[in-house]
Amino acid sequence: MVKILSNTDFYNEIASGYDDMVSFGKLIEKKSKDLAGFIDDKIKSAADIGCGTGVDSIALSLSGLKVTAFDPSSEMISVAKTNAAIYDSQINFYISSSDEIPKEFNDQFDLVVSLGNTFANIPSNKFAESIQRCYRILKPGGRLLVQILNYANILNNEKRIVNIREGKDNYFIRFYDFYNEYLVFNILTFSKLKPSEQSLISTKLFPHSRADFDRELLKTGFYSIQFFSDLGLSDFNVESNC
Repeated sequence: MVKILSNTDFYNEIASGYDDMVSFGKLIEKKSKDLAGFIDDKIKSAADIGCGTGVDSIALSLSGLKVTAFDPSSEMISVAKTNAAIYDSQINFYISSSDEIPKEFNDQFDLVVSLGNTFANIPSNKFAESIQRCYRILKPGGRLLVQILNYANILNNEKRIVNIREGKDNYFIRFYDFYNEYLVFNILTFSKLKPSEQSLISTKLFPHSRADFDRELLKTGFYSIQFFSDLGLSDFNVESNC
């Protein structure tokens, strides 16, 4: 029987090998280009919610913004600090979940980002409060940018394999198990030299829909809400997983 870890324990466990799995160096370049379109002269400060190992935080910092980053995983934060030092990025990191960001950060940021499917890790009973915290830490007129997979399409098709990645020493297979109110997200890792050396870790994901976001964003006070298929602002495609 597969042991399902809490979200924080899951990311603490994969933190040391995460950058190898996602090709961190290539992602920095891509994210810097992707995020450039959301930054103008009015944007001076940004918060990164669910920063992971820091790819978006660093990309924002390299764009000249003052960046503060939050993540509930202490191990991911530790790796993010190391990465920030490598890229000479001055970023303030805090161990905090999205719904518990301290009130001292209220009205502090021109831009709040939560990318890389972070919101899918937030349980339904903390979803509304997480949206509200994003709103409260923004300055008046600030912008929120959220990236999440299109779970309506994923649930409809029930395609189990997310992707297969080759790292330096390992292969990584990411796949889903489907349940009524959540998905189980699994990462199977096995050695290139000794494929019999395997590890499997799992956690729950919560398939928040476009309707969920639209409802809570409006209720919280956001306006001019737009949905796209990617950070390049392609028209939203209901049949895409993105």
